[in-house]
Amino acid sequence: MRIRADRGGHSAPESVLRGIYDSSLRNLARAIREMDAIAVYDNGEQDTVPRVLLQAEGGQVGYIAGQHPEWLEQVLAEL
Repeated sequence: MRIRADRGGHSAPESVLRGIYDSSLRNLARAIREMDAIAVYDNGEQDTVPRVLLQAEGGQVGYIAGQHPEWLEQVLAEL
């Protein structure tokens, strides 16, 4: 049986990856506020170049993509 890592993906169990994902979303609003500069990318589409969803500097959002996922709206509501 080939594991996902053999196909170019992650070798960690899905539960670990989901935990990392959930933690990242919980901490994103804080990261936007506290980092000098931050960019959030959407890499959900296979075989495409990741697109910029958000850019912020000094805690201020300077750019947000017109079409963005609902989870990003929830993060922005926490700012």
